[in-house]
Order: sequence, then C-alpha cells, then structure tokens
Amino acid sequence: MWPFCKKRKEKTKETKQQLSESELNVQELFAKNLKYISKTEVSAVDIERQFLKSQTRFYLTVGHIDCPRGEIVVSDPLCYLAAGKMCPHLALRVPVGIYPVEVSILRNPHVGIRMCTARLKIKDTKAVSYVCAEPTDETAIGKCADGNLTGFPVEAGMMSFCDAQVVEEYQGFLEDWQKDNPGKNHYNDYFADYFAKSEEALPAYQCKDGDFIEWTNPKSNHKMVMIASGFGDGFYQCYWGYDCNQDVCELIVPMVNPDIFE
Repeated sequence: MWPFCKKRKEKTKETKQQLSESELNVQELFAKNLKYISKTEVSAVDIERQFLKSQTRFYLTVGHIDCPRGEIVVSDPLCYLAAGKMCPHLALRVPVGIYPVEVSILRNPHVGIRMCTARLKIKDTKAVSYVCAEPTDETAIGKCADGNLTGFPVEAGMMSFCDAQVVEEYQGFLEDWQKDNPGKNHYNDYFADYFAKSEEALPAYQCKDGDFIEWTNPKSNHKMVMIASGFGDGFYQCYWGYDCNQDVCELIVPMVNPDIFE
C-alpha cells in the first residue's frame, strides 16, 4: 500500500474550518454541493457560465495531457491511481493526441479559492449537452441496477485526467521512486514541490501549497494533469460533452457549484 498523503489530506480540512468561522450555514451549503456533485445530469448552460470571467469567476488552461492510447482514466492520482484501484477507464475512446485541460475557479470570501469544474477539451467546439461517462466493464468500481456505476472516488483531495498508457508509466515511475526513497511519501517528498512552484507562479488562482500541476514523467516524457478536487474527498461524476453536431468535444468533472456560494 502506498504511504498516505498526510500533507494533502490535512489541506482538505481547511474548508470546513473556513466555513465554521463564517456566518454561513455549513451543513446546508455542503449538503447542496454534495447533491450537485452526486447528480447524473448536468446543465450545459450552467457549465458554460462557470467558464466566463467575472469579478469572482475565472478559468485557466492548467496544462496538457498526452493520449498515446486514447483511453482516458479519471481518478484520484495520489491515492487510487498510484495504488492501481478504483480508477475507472472510460469506455468511449478519443483520438490519439495531446489535449488541453482547463479548470473553472471561484474566488469567494467565505470559501476562498476553489476549483469548480475540470475540463478536458477534445475539440474546439462548444458543448450543448452532457452525458455521464461510462467506464469499461473491467474497470468499473461497482454495479448498480441499470449497469456500471459511473464516477470515481477521491481520498487525497485530488483528481486527474490521464491516458491509460500514461497511467501504467506513472505507476512504474512511482514504484521505482519508492524503491529509491524507502519510507518517504510520494506527495510530501515529491509532488508537493511541484504544487508549491505552481502556486508561486500563479498565486491569484490557487490556495496555499498549490491546486494544479502539469506533470511530465521523466522516463516517458508523457504528461498528465492533477487538480485539487473542489472541497476535497468525495465521489465525483464525469461527463462527455457533445457539440451541436453530436461530436464529443470535451470531458468534464464538476466539483463545486459556484452559484451555491455566491
């Protein structure tokens, strides 16, 4: 078992502390957002509004991912992806290529800076509808009455977009790193520096210690992207976005509904 990412785990507790110090109804706000991320339907209009800049809303391209196989994996990169479990591979494949990753961001006096929706752009067209992204039968994390369970769990406060081949390379890198660094933690003693540098470069868009990175595997030179998962641990859905020609143009993971906190 991989060492637990204590430093990142402690970071996810900051949100409840922030909210408890405000006059907001903590339980009600969290319940509303939990309901939002638990839904299996999402409004294209609402998602589009998150990617319009205003006094409190922003969005950035935070990196690119390499897709040498075209099989996308959406998961918690620090816990489950590293351990090779509960990281569903999406059944729908995308063309081999390199794709940008964007994230919409909320800056709010009550909850601070929060990553709202992560978006992998497949085509430079506008999504007009979204459909839950189905996992492959072999990698589904569970079954429900009408088929495979969609979505993925987060335990270390982080989500990622990654190609299946890049996942294998990532796991191989971590295995070798752990052998060379016995007793050390792959977040605290390796990735934390990357997040710190990201926050240093873009402090206006991230919380302390950083909220997103583009990481290049030094052995394969393939890239993946990691993004803080909204309010931390939980269960998140992912959706394919379709344009007006019914072509897949993006993949999204909604994590925070900014309307709830504004």
